Amino acid sequence: MPPKGNLLRNLQQLEQGGSAERRAAQLKRQSQSSGEILQTFLAYLLADAEKKMALGIAIGDPLLLRHEPTNEYDPNAVKVFWQDHWIGYLPKDMAALIVAEVPEAASGLEGVVTGLSTTSLRDAFRLQISIPLPRASHRLRELAVSSTFAWDFDRTSGSDKLRLVVSCTETAFRELQELLRVSYDVSKCGYSYYPSQQGRHYPWYLSLTEEGGQAPEDRSEVERRIRSHFGVPSESTRVNEREERLNQLEQKQEEVSRRLETSRAEQRRLEREVELSRNALQRRAAKAEARGKEALELAESVETELLEKLSLSQQELELALAVNHTLEEQLEQASNELETLQLELDYLQSQGSSAPDPESSLPWRQTAGDGGEQEQAERLWNGLRSMARRQRLKPRDCLELVSQELCPGSLLVLDSAWSSADAVSGFELGDQLFEQLWLLATAFREQKLKGAPDRVAGQVFAGRYAARESNTIEENPRARRERTFTYNDRTVEMWQHLKIGVKDSVNHTLRVHFDWDADLQQIVIGHCGQHLHSPNHGKS
Repeated sequence: MPPKGNLLRNLQQLEQGGSAERRAAQLKRQSQSSGEILQTFLAYLLADAEKKMALGIAIGDPLLLRHEPTNEYDPNAVKVFWQDHWIGYLPKDMAALIVAEVPEAASGLEGVVTGLSTTSLRDAFRLQISIPLPRASHRLRELAVSSTFAWDFDRTSGSDKLRLVVSCTETAFRELQELLRVSYDVSKCGYSYYPSQQGRHYPWYLSLTEEGGQAPEDRSEVERRIRSHFGVPSESTRVNEREERLNQLEQKQEEVSRRLETSRAEQRRLEREVELSRNALQRRAAKAEARGKEALELAESVETELLEKLSLSQQELELALAVNHTLEEQLEQASNELETLQLELDYLQSQGSSAPDPESSLPWRQTAGDGGEQEQAERLWNGLRSMARRQRLKPRDCLELVSQELCPGSLLVLDSAWSSADAVSGFELGDQLFEQLWLLATAFREQKLKGAPDRVAGQVFAGRYAARESNTIEENPRARRERTFTYNDRTVEMWQHLKIGVKDSVNHTLRVHFDWDADLQQIVIGHCGQHLHSPNHGKS
């Protein structure tokens, strides 16, 4: 057996020279899957590592993973092959997850070698594996073992060390280490370590200490550094922010309920006054009739006075009923908003990732690599928008450019949308329409493919998106009929829409009504034209 030091030096040289190979392997696994990408490791003793290194395994090499149900020690065992050579097994916990969530493991899964390294104690050889999955798995996403970036403060942190748990790629993990080393002593507590925290698993584990050997007292400073660099708050912070918003809505709901109860009490008081006035009127009329003609004339004058009072009381009652109805609508709206935010909180807690950032949805944020490529992408995107503004693109031109040339297969434009676009050929803000259609076909669709709720995905439009119409519009028969569209033997009410302009002019105002079809994985556009019917339109 060669000396242990020689083998370690070989591993270090391979790891240092593997940046280009890692990039090639990352591009390969991204082209292989539109679902999830799992990160895991293959570990064995140093004595066995010598034999595996002799095979010539390199970063970027393909691997084959196959479930071995007949294994006498673990029925969930997953064997790993390199060029028909069996080189080991996946960790037990990861193998159980893959067998339960990925049926393709029985016939064989493809993997890619994305890293070769040693443990911090230099007592074992570890091979990093990325596994592109044929389809996304909600369970694997909930356990935070996919390729998204998520982190949190570990519950076991004490006065000696501040521990962080992280779920990300190896490249992002190294960036995190370099970022924190500027101010803290950083130690990595293992590669394939999965501590359970709030039902999730994190593949990376870090410990932070200050110069005095104690844990950093200011956790907010640690979070500020990570959030400013990666744009992702800790899971605990995200949950607290959502809970605070829910508490505010609950307080608002209680306030509306109190006001509604006050209004109902006022309604009951006015009803009693109306009843008393009516009884008094009846009594006086009876007395007037008994007194004869002269008394009758007096009664008629009294009756006129009382009728006026009754009319005023009835008007007050109608006003109170109108206020009551308005408060009931506000209560219903607050309840719906509370329920929607609760669903968003549940989604973000299950995802373990940040809400979509509108700035990150711009075309150059998705495609650009280094600084030069990003600058080139920004120039290209600004050029497209400038071209759309100078050429005064019509709505039909924008639909054709995005749905047929730039993003084919992302949008399904119905005949009604083409007709409505032709009807507003004088629309002058074609550059804004082009930008909104681009975000709809790219960033919004990507969020819906990940399972995001409509309001979370709609944040990419920076305020020009509405998930629903008002209750008045949705309850109006004509408005509902104009927003109902049929395609592929399906009838859909498209309440989601994009808003451009608020002026009452077809040259400056346009609405795009659409719906997300999860089966087709496409955005279906039913209307791209003038503002559809609104019962309150034109009223003061």
